[in-house]
Amino acid sequence: MAMVPRPRMRRRRGRMLEEEEEEGGIDRISGLPDAVLGEIVSLLPTKDGARTQVLSSRWRPLWRSAPINLDLRSDSVGNNISRILSAHNGPGRRFSVPGCLLSRKCPAATLERWLRRPALNNLQELDFHYGDRFPCQGSLPLPPPPPPPASVHRFSSTLRVASFGGCGFPEGNASALHFPLLKKLSLLHVQISESALHALLAGCPVLQSLLLSFSSGCRRIRIVSRTLRSIGINPGWGDCRLQQLILEDAPSLERLLCFSYARGMSMDISVISAPKLDILGPLGNDFPRLDFGATIFQGSRLVSLIMAVPSVKILALFNEHLSLDMVINFMKCFPCLEKLYIKTVLSGEKNVWCHKYRNLVGTLDIRLKKIVLLSWFCRFSLFFPFSRFVCISC
Repeated sequence: MAMVPRPRMRRRRGRMLEEEEEEGGIDRISGLPDAVLGEIVSLLPTKDGARTQVLSSRWRPLWRSAPINLDLRSDSVGNNISRILSAHNGPGRRFSVPGCLLSRKCPAATLERWLRRPALNNLQELDFHYGDRFPCQGSLPLPPPPPPPASVHRFSSTLRVASFGGCGFPEGNASALHFPLLKKLSLLHVQISESALHALLAGCPVLQSLLLSFSSGCRRIRIVSRTLRSIGINPGWGDCRLQQLILEDAPSLERLLCFSYARGMSMDISVISAPKLDILGPLGNDFPRLDFGATIFQGSRLVSLIMAVPSVKILALFNEHLSLDMVINFMKCFPCLEKLYIKTVLSGEKNVWCHKYRNLVGTLDIRLKKIVLLSWFCRFSLFFPFSRFVCISC
């Protein structure tokens, strides 16, 4: 009898084991410890996590004891929030409340009542929004927005991700907030002064990501942080918008996303010390001033180029009329640029290869690997998922 080759025997044995498992109905996932299964359930969306109770008697008690992941953006979940919180026994993992569920007579009181529930003990992620506010619009001033719920303080030792929307931070209130484990913070349509913002950031000693969008009351931000790695800024519009961003000491900063490319939404940017900054933009053609020490841009015009900025590898630009001069000036300022994203409405009338550029290739050490051209009808995403756009590779 001929001997069966060893690889063939292994494959045959593997098929036999698979057939035995299918016939015996072995459920290896259910054999995992409760702690592991609880983590799996807590990572699922709210409705999917609740549905695991019907899988088997082994899974039935897991959802009520696992860390709860409650996202109220689903209407079917939002209508049953009180019942869900009352039935759940485990600690909290994530609690997300959109403005549409809190835009009632007493949104702050409603949220305060929910956050006091034992089901949210040891909450790690909190996302709430009282509703959009535009205090600079209209002739009549709006009443001050409510502050964050007082119950937020009870999550100070566990919160890792927080998004506060539509609320206000009175003087002295922000200094009372201390989140030693918080790594991601978003402030959306909030009213906060410069001193209150600095006090809030000082209370987050390990913060890595900051997003500030359409907020009022703070016209200047000075960033002094050894931990921040990513900053996203949307200054809003009107007289109460953010008008100046100063990166005074940010040794770990890698991404600066400035969504000020629309008219009336521009701000000054001054980079004093950010040696690891490698992603920048989108920068509009009408922003007042971009200052990298002795290198200064005024809008799309290069005012002074004393020292190049070698750290920036990825740059996004917005220019209503595509300007070859502007693109080349930025290439001179950022000589190590590898990816360039350009968003434009119309092509410029003078984008011809002038004689002044005939020695450009010989004088610049061009490291560009990819150029992406976008029309006005495309939208910049918050964290640059540009892989979906058509690219020109160099």
